[in-house]
Amino acid sequence: MIPLNYHHLYYFYMIAKSGSIAKACESLLLSQPAVSTQLGQLERSLGIPLFERRKQRLYLTEEGRFVLDYAESIFEMGKELQDSLKRRPKNEKVSVRVGILSGTARAFGHALVECVLERFRSVHVSVSEGDLDEMLRDLKEQRVDMLLTSVSIHDHEGGEFLSHLVGSVPIVFAAAPGVAMRCRRIPGDLNRVPFILPGKPSHVYHQILARLAEWKVEPHVVVEVQDAELARHLAISGRGVTPLNAYTVSLSTPTGALKVLRPRRSLGLCESVYVVSRKRRWPNPVVSYLVKNFRLPKDSAPDVL
Repeated sequence: MIPLNYHHLYYFYMIAKSGSIAKACESLLLSQPAVSTQLGQLERSLGIPLFERRKQRLYLTEEGRFVLDYAESIFEMGKELQDSLKRRPKNEKVSVRVGILSGTARAFGHALVECVLERFRSVHVSVSEGDLDEMLRDLKEQRVDMLLTSVSIHDHEGGEFLSHLVGSVPIVFAAAPGVAMRCRRIPGDLNRVPFILPGKPSHVYHQILARLAEWKVEPHVVVEVQDAELARHLAISGRGVTPLNAYTVSLSTPTGALKVLRPRRSLGLCESVYVVSRKRRWPNPVVSYLVKNFRLPKDSAPDVL
């Protein structure tokens, strides 16, 4: 059996991705006759036509699509290997690129970075933030190694992504002491105070409104904000009652800046936090460690189990 020529396979891969030999040649910096010749050699070695040529355009055959699936896996794995080696210089310093979904409490990101710095003495951490589609694209294209998100990723891209639950933190109503004094009887007194709520796209927003409706509370909403940290600062400044995860409240400074309102009936809501990784033959060691060991407590400083 003649060994597969991976140069020829790569030229086929580039042609299929770009849609034409001419465009592939621009990326490869090769002449069209040279690339066409090597594509023909690949087809002869495999014994199948990879493209149909119709009206001066190339269309993948059924066999060509089958070969392209393998080629994508092969060259994606090669890129993954190169990226892994680049992040492993001779001094064995490791690196991890973390993507945080917009709207995820910054306290969770802080806890995760602290966990990495405590465990790895020689490490470089880079953190970026974006919306769900942007972050998933970055994870798929290996611009980040993992995501930290309050949204579980289910069956996305054919199960390519893995969601690991690292915490389920209770949501509480919090307010500055002066505002909290006006909320001695809950839920009744909640009709008399301003509210700072998460932005409408947030799943927490709908959960909170449903619970308030159940309590027959019509909230006077003065601010809607996606950033939990901004909501926390507004609450500390006395601008209203806001739903926050208990972990964020526990880190509020100065001590006593926020008071947790304690209704007769529990809110019964939690904010789940996930580390989302991508299936890889050679996992990033920092991501592997976090998946196994990083856990958020319900209402105190983070522990590493």
